[in-house]
Amino acid sequence: MFNFSMLAADRAAAGLDQKIRLCSELQISNMELNDELEGKSIADWSGEEVEYGRNQLIANHKKIVLLNGSRPVTDYEYYKKLLAKALLLHVEHVKVTVRGTGDAAVEGARAEGGRSAGLWAEPGEDEIEALRKLATAARVQGIGLVVENDSSSCLSDDRKLTALYNRIKDENTAVIYNPLEFVRVKAHPFFHAFYNSKLKGKIRFLRVNDGLFADGRPVLPGEGNAEVKELASILLKRSYKGYFSFTPYMPDSDPALYRSMLDRFHKMLMEL
Repeated sequence: MFNFSMLAADRAAAGLDQKIRLCSELQISNMELNDELEGKSIADWSGEEVEYGRNQLIANHKKIVLLNGSRPVTDYEYYKKLLAKALLLHVEHVKVTVRGTGDAAVEGARAEGGRSAGLWAEPGEDEIEALRKLATAARVQGIGLVVENDSSSCLSDDRKLTALYNRIKDENTAVIYNPLEFVRVKAHPFFHAFYNSKLKGKIRFLRVNDGLFADGRPVLPGEGNAEVKELASILLKRSYKGYFSFTPYMPDSDPALYRSMLDRFHKMLMEL
């Protein structure tokens, strides 16, 4: 009924085998992975490494639903290799990084010693063209591209996400909706960002996280201002088929902390 996915913290589970084991312990079948595992990029995996990874996923009833690219969207050759490996591993989505290389980004980097760069930056033309090119390549291979709102990037709020979509005009590119990152720019994730958004139907992942308006500090789901319960409720009422995503957003993310996050969210769902 509900699709849960998880990105296992490296400190809790270093390699692919350990991450699979942790997901199994938490009864989660849908995995998220960062590009780099134990010091090596998945984009550079050999044929033998890809085969081993694929076999481990099959044997343990796991699926990679999100692979996080670690390099700028303008590095086409890197993403070309990453998409090729993603296809072999039957990955559903690849996340790309758009940081902002437009003229406003230069000014933003100067503001308050760089701390306000995300509020000023905008995607550069080189990033837009690269994203369009990658969207075409991903669509041909049946892989979805996703971008995520990030308070420190040029996609710090819903308005900027919407502007990006208006420029690329690609139905295959979707959104990772991160409530904590909206909290960090003092926006209400549900009552402001989601309620007014034109991208409601493009959300493929909802980060199950939370934080405080006062200082952006992360807290357990339900303890902060991220309105996670309200977001889950409205998405499910809209027949949401995407993923509820659990990530190591808090310090010292270990198996016990993941279990606490899951338990709290389970309770929220039961109360809807």
